[in-house]
Amino acid sequence: MANGKPNYPSQGEISRLYNLCDSRDFIGAETFCRKLLANFPAAAEVSKILGVALGAQGKTQDALKVFSETIRTNPDYPDVYLDFGLLLHSLGRREEAIENFRKAVELDPEWGDAQNNLGVMLQNQNQHEQALPHLEKAITLNPNNPASYFNCANSLKALGKNQDALKNYNQAVNLHPSFPDAFNNRGNLLETMEKLEDAQRSFSRAIELDRNFARAYSNRGNVERKLGNHSNALRDFSKALELEPWQPDNPNQDRNFQFRMYINLGDIYLFFKKFDKALEAYDRAQEIEPDNQDVLGFKSNAVAGLGKLEESLQLRQQSYGMVSFNLTKGVSIVQR
Repeated sequence: MANGKPNYPSQGEISRLYNLCDSRDFIGAETFCRKLLANFPAAAEVSKILGVALGAQGKTQDALKVFSETIRTNPDYPDVYLDFGLLLHSLGRREEAIENFRKAVELDPEWGDAQNNLGVMLQNQNQHEQALPHLEKAITLNPNNPASYFNCANSLKALGKNQDALKNYNQAVNLHPSFPDAFNNRGNLLETMEKLEDAQRSFSRAIELDRNFARAYSNRGNVERKLGNHSNALRDFSKALELEPWQPDNPNQDRNFQFRMYINLGDIYLFFKKFDKALEAYDRAQEIEPDNQDVLGFKSNAVAGLGKLEESLQLRQQSYGMVSFNLTKGVSIVQR
């Protein structure tokens, strides 16, 4: 940190750097960092901020070099490991990111952000047992940070510790009543616990806070269907797909999410005997996963509803391989 020594920038200059980053003026931050480093080349904090500013501008290779050099000359400076880890995480270099977060925690075990980030990285690797102690430590160090409770709850839920997870989700939303992700994940947990009406309310709160939260609509739709509110389920599944429609040329979309939504939508239309709309939804699902044989079975129900019994049986044959259909010999069950 700035220490007021002649060979180090003043506290005012350091504050100005952080203000530039906070206002997302990363070009300005880079320029001022380079000016300061010309006068104070050993200022590790300035060098670290330069790495952040370069990374934010997409100057990835330059940022990597700056962070590596800062670590080489200041190996006991925990802050640089944290920011370097964040950059590596953004690049998909997860193992290296974890190594840097571990080093930050090793150098400063009482740093809540470092504990939290290491825990989140481990839970993203499905290493929830290893993540939990770091996330719990982050709560101890930052007891008023709703994100720490949220992250801890996610690992507790994954480990089946539902009551403890619920306490943490509740604390997250108590501290931050406008936290849509926490309400959504809390809803998922309540659904798992068969508290469907509570789950419905939690999803509804997530939607109130974020009207474009497609996953919350999808999740609420599942609960509405379980509660027998099929009209509400249709509304929610339709809205989820309106917000995240299937786009064949978009490589960044969640294919599994859209596949499930079209299947859910088809099932609801089937319930209402709107067989043509059900078939249309199943067709979209098949576009997403053309090799999924189960879709043919779903389609067969809609086709049967449209009165096309022969086509329906043939689809079942393709899907399940358990029905032998022949116009002259009839229909036979085949054990597979």
